[in-house]
Amino acid sequence: MHQRQPRHFRSGAALASVLALIAILGLAPRAGHAQGQCVTEFQEQTSGPVADGGTICATAVSNKCTFNLELCINQPEASCTPQNLKRKVRASSPTFCAGGIGKVNVKPNGTSSVCGSFAGVTVKTKKHGTKERSCKIRGKAKKAKSTITLLCRPESSPCSTTTTTTTPLICLTTTTLPTCGNGVVEVGAGEQCDPPCGVPAVGCTAGQFCNSSCQCVPTAACTCGASTKLDFTTDVGTGSCGAITDGSGANLTCLTCAGLYFGGGAEAVPLPATVPNMGSSLTKVSACSGTCLTLANFTSTDTGSNRNCTSVGCLFGPPLPIPNTAAAALSTCIVNVVAADAQGFAQCDTGASSLDLPLTSLTYLFGDLLNGTTTDRPNVDGIQPCPVCLPSAPPSGTCTAAHCCWGGPQHDQPCEPGSGSLGAPYPTSHDCPPPGFPVGTLTGQPIGMLPIPFALTTGISSKTAVASGTEQRVFCGFCRDQANTGCFEGDPSNGCPHNDPNSTCTAASAPLPCCTGAGTGTCQKCTDAGVPFPCCTGMGTGTCDPQTLKPCQSNSDCTDAAWPDCEQRNQGAFHQTGAATVFEVGAPAGSMIDGAAHASTLVSVFCIPPTFNGAIDAAADLPGPGAVSLPGHAQLLP
Repeated sequence: MHQRQPRHFRSGAALASVLALIAILGLAPRAGHAQGQCVTEFQEQTSGPVADGGTICATAVSNKCTFNLELCINQPEASCTPQNLKRKVRASSPTFCAGGIGKVNVKPNGTSSVCGSFAGVTVKTKKHGTKERSCKIRGKAKKAKSTITLLCRPESSPCSTTTTTTTPLICLTTTTLPTCGNGVVEVGAGEQCDPPCGVPAVGCTAGQFCNSSCQCVPTAACTCGASTKLDFTTDVGTGSCGAITDGSGANLTCLTCAGLYFGGGAEAVPLPATVPNMGSSLTKVSACSGTCLTLANFTSTDTGSNRNCTSVGCLFGPPLPIPNTAAAALSTCIVNVVAADAQGFAQCDTGASSLDLPLTSLTYLFGDLLNGTTTDRPNVDGIQPCPVCLPSAPPSGTCTAAHCCWGGPQHDQPCEPGSGSLGAPYPTSHDCPPPGFPVGTLTGQPIGMLPIPFALTTGISSKTAVASGTEQRVFCGFCRDQANTGCFEGDPSNGCPHNDPNSTCTAASAPLPCCTGAGTGTCQKCTDAGVPFPCCTGMGTGTCDPQTLKPCQSNSDCTDAAWPDCEQRNQGAFHQTGAATVFEVGAPAGSMIDGAAHASTLVSVFCIPPTFNGAIDAAADLPGPGAVSLPGHAQLLP
C-alpha cells in the first residue's frame, strides 16, 4: 500500500465538519477475531461497537433492563480475511440469563460485512430488584467470536457513566489537513484563491493563476516539462479509503478501497462491488502555467481507442459486474460511457488533481449470465452478470486464441482481458460485451441509462444527509409521489401517477411501455437515430421512455403536485439507516515531473437515480447515494 500524502480538498465549506470525522491508514485493532479472520462484534444502538470482553450497564426500570443490540460479522480490520459464511449467526448465553437473545442474529451475505437488526434483550435484577444481575452473551462466526457482559443494576444503585466499554471503529488516520485546496477562499488564513490550479482561478484576476499555496501569481512559464497527456490507470485496492458516520461523527462502517457502494439504508445487495483494475483514462494537457496543468478531453481518434479516451461516447473502464449473492437473478452488468467531455486540472509538483467526468451507466439485467441454460451461456462457478474473457475456449467452442469470450454476442470469439482475475465475475472485457450493447441491439436492454455526475478528486469527496420530505437523512433527493411508494417523477410504471396526455397510447403499456392508459403516458416519440434518446433507431422508431428525472434539494423544488416530496427511496446510505455523512479520501501522486508512474487514489461521492426497474431499485435501494475510490497510478506522458 502506498504512503498517503497530506490531503488537498475542493469539496466546499461543508467539509469543515467532515475534517473532524476523518481519523490515514489502516483499521484500529479490535477484539473478536482469530487467526486473521475478520471481526464478529456486538453493537449497542446508542453507544456503538462493544469491545470483546466489554460491559454494557443499564439501570433497571420496574426491575428489568433492556439492551438494544445487533450482531455484526466480517467486520473490516487491517489484514483480516473475511469468511464465506453460509449459516445464520445467533447470539447465545450459556446460562440463559437474558430474554429475547435469539432475536439478535445476522444472516450472512458470503464474505460481505453485514449486521443484523437491532433487537431488545432483557435482563432482570435479583432479589426483587435490590441486587444487580450480570449476564454474559456471545456471538461466534467460525473462529471469530465476541463475548460481552450485560449488567442490570437496581434503581437504588444506578450505573456510573464509565461502565459501558465500547470500541470506536477507526477507518482512516490522517495528518493535519490544510485549508488550501478545499475550494473555499479562506481570507483569514491568508488565502487569495482556492483551489490551486482551478479553472477559472477563483479569486484571481485575468493573467493570474492560483498556485499551490493558494496565492494569485502572474501566469508563468510551464515547469512541468514537455508532457502532453496525463494517464490514470486503476489498480487493485487494499485497506479503507472512506467511511460512513452517524450524527455524532462516529464511524458506522469503513469504505473499502477499490469498492463501489450504492443505495440507501435498505440496500440489500452485498457491498462493495469491486471496481476492476487495468482501466486506463487519458486526459490532454491543454494548458500549463508554472506547476498547474489544465486537463481536457481526448477523443478516440487522439488515443486510437474508445476504451481510454475521455470524450462523449468513450468507454470508462471495463464492464463492471454487480453480483447479487442474495438474489442472483437481480445481478447486473454496468457499461459506463462518458456523457460529457472531461475537464479538470492537476498540479505536477504535488500530484493533486480533480477531474469532472460525467458518465452514463448502461445497466444490463441478465442475472447470472453464465448459468448453463444455453450453449452460449455455459455454466461457470459463481455469479457472472457480464460475459467474461477466460484463457480457454468455452465448452464445444472453436476459439483458439489465448483468451476467449464466454457468453454474450461475441461468445467463443477471441478477446483481451480488460481487468485482472478479481473473483468469479472477472475478468471482463469490452471485447465481450453484454447482450444489448451497443444500445438498440436488443429490445428491453439496457434496463436503465443512469446519469452519474462523476467528479473525481485526490482530496476528499463527501455528502452530508439532510431532513427532507418525510425522511430525516436524505443524501440524494428526487421528487417523489405523496404516497411514499417507489414512484419518483418520470417513472413510467403503470402504478405511478401520471397526468400527461398522449394520443399515441391506447392502453396501459400499449403501444409503448411508458403508456399508463388510453391517452396518457410520459412518452416522447423518436425524431432521428439517437434523438431525443439513445434508444431511438430512426424517425418514429425505437421503444423509449424519457425517464425525466427531477433531482431536488428540498420540497420547494418539486413543483408538480403529483410528486411533492424531495426524498430518496429509503433514508441512510449503504445499508446503514443511521448514516449522516459519507466521505471518501483520495491520495495525490506526489511530484509527477519525472514522468514516472506514481501511486494515487481518485475518489467521488455522488447521487444515483432510479433505474425505474422495480426489482432492481428495491434491491439496490435507488435512488440514493453512491461512493467509489479508485486506487491506481498517475503518470505524465510526452
